[in-house]
Amino acid sequence: MTDKIKVVASTREEAIKLAREKLGVEADIALNIVEVGKKGGLLGIDARKIYEVSLQEGLSQREEDILAMVSDGLDVDGSFAIRVADDGIFLKITAPEGKGDPVSYQLVKMALEKKEFVQIDWKTVQNAIHENSGEWVLIAPRLPELDRDGKLKVEISNDKLRAYISYTPALGGRELTEEEILQVLKDNQVVFGIKEEKIKKFAEKPTQIDNHLIAEGIPAVPGTDAEIIYHFESKKDSVGTQREDGSIDFYNLGLITNVNAGQVLVTKKDPVPGTTGRTVTGEVINPPEPRNKELPGGKNVEKRDEHTLIASIAGQVVVEGNRVSVLPVYEVNGDVDLSTGNIDFVGNVLVKGNVMEGFMIKASGNVEIWGHVFGANIEAGGDVVIKKGFVGRNKAHIQARGDVHVKFIENGLVKAEQNVIVSDAIMHSNISAGQAIQVTMNKGLLVGGLSRAGALIEANIIGSYLATSTELKVGIDPELKNKLKEMEEDLKKDRLNLDKTLKAIDILEKLKKQQGSLPEEKRLMLLRLLLRLQATATKLQAEIDKKKMNYDEEKNKMEETDRGRINVYKTIYPGVKMVIGRSAYNIHNTMNRTSFIEEEGEIRQITL
Repeated sequence: MTDKIKVVASTREEAIKLAREKLGVEADIALNIVEVGKKGGLLGIDARKIYEVSLQEGLSQREEDILAMVSDGLDVDGSFAIRVADDGIFLKITAPEGKGDPVSYQLVKMALEKKEFVQIDWKTVQNAIHENSGEWVLIAPRLPELDRDGKLKVEISNDKLRAYISYTPALGGRELTEEEILQVLKDNQVVFGIKEEKIKKFAEKPTQIDNHLIAEGIPAVPGTDAEIIYHFESKKDSVGTQREDGSIDFYNLGLITNVNAGQVLVTKKDPVPGTTGRTVTGEVINPPEPRNKELPGGKNVEKRDEHTLIASIAGQVVVEGNRVSVLPVYEVNGDVDLSTGNIDFVGNVLVKGNVMEGFMIKASGNVEIWGHVFGANIEAGGDVVIKKGFVGRNKAHIQARGDVHVKFIENGLVKAEQNVIVSDAIMHSNISAGQAIQVTMNKGLLVGGLSRAGALIEANIIGSYLATSTELKVGIDPELKNKLKEMEEDLKKDRLNLDKTLKAIDILEKLKKQQGSLPEEKRLMLLRLLLRLQATATKLQAEIDKKKMNYDEEKNKMEETDRGRINVYKTIYPGVKMVIGRSAYNIHNTMNRTSFIEEEGEIRQITL
């Protein structure tokens, strides 16, 4: 861009318009305009004026106002610059803005020592850092005999897929050319994947760089390992089967996966080889051999061929680690009593009678009992289904990794990792469910004892007209709400600061293009501010990403808390104490058809 031009015009305004067209600048760029003579006209009559026009140094008032607006509240670290001139070595310290960190003496000292300057006046360096004047300060004499050319160092990663360069600019000597840089790379065996456009730009304007990526190889693409495909359905998440009338039968869950002899259980797909890659040194990289897999063996299964596993008997298919087995269901046609003893079975257990007092059933699968359980212990790796009732007699327990389905529970201890579903009543018992406790069929009574659930407790009737002490607990810590609110405010502040920074960067980028005629000092100032803001933006973005990840984790916990709920479909009586999260509430009056949730640290009632 031309620094100064002359235009001929009748008026000053016309001269400014012509000058802007010739200089190619917008209306908001300030100009210096001076009348230097006249041209044409008889005896000076109707003579046109000659104006000399140049770009005004610095930023216009409008540009200053914009920068002040977007930079308000930004935290920018201090910076320093080193200049080698004929008359000496100079240092300039720029003060931080907002809450930015000041320049440290140690950082400046390391930079000066790295450049191998000698006869440095360290006291002057300390004073310059302390004063933050923004002015160039002489800190050492220029010694031409110590001048050196630019120096390039090449490093290759251990896997040879990346090459990096570090460059120390010349001190009074000669910088490396594009061709010389390429030759240095070649001398260091870097011949593939070179980023030549980067080298060209760097050669045009060399600067101090450390470990800058300059070449990338092509990694080998691994093949596909052998794949094992299971041809049976897992029904662990089933909550019931649908009757012909559309209702749900919670007792016949359909969890058992039955197979017939000769039925295909597992097939195998062979591995697929990968593709080769290439290092920056030109070497070919062979991909790792894909892993083969064997068909999983187990009980009562056999290989039809090297790709197919079939069942050798009819029964229940189960997966135990990496083994597939077919197990028969253990059936007891009558009661579990002295005639059978305790049952400990790897698979599913079916009892067509009752389980009598003092006995135990332990199964790795599901336990189904058609009668009652009287003071006996039941432990299942899947679901427990009791078609009649469980009378615990204050000493027996039921434990299930899935659901527990039972007609009624009396004086019992029940723990399910998923749901406890009771059709008639829970009376004076200790119940724990990872998800929900539901007592909503038939009478649907929950009275006495302690019932705890991760998300939901619901019943037709809770408590009794005698004000029987009944305790309910649901949900998790509601204090997460306060923590989330603080995290949201923190994120909002960082995002606002980042937005201001990005706007400032955008304006500075535009100004950098428009201020081509600025003196060297002004242009360097503009560039340094731009670099500082870019560093600030990178730092802010990294902090936002980290905080957002933590926020999302806490929010997931909060969503679990929000699901905490107690539903009453008929009546809830005085004597009931409930806790949702950490909020507690006591029932003092009889209520009908209502629901309870936790909001902002308090339990709130909602009419169903």
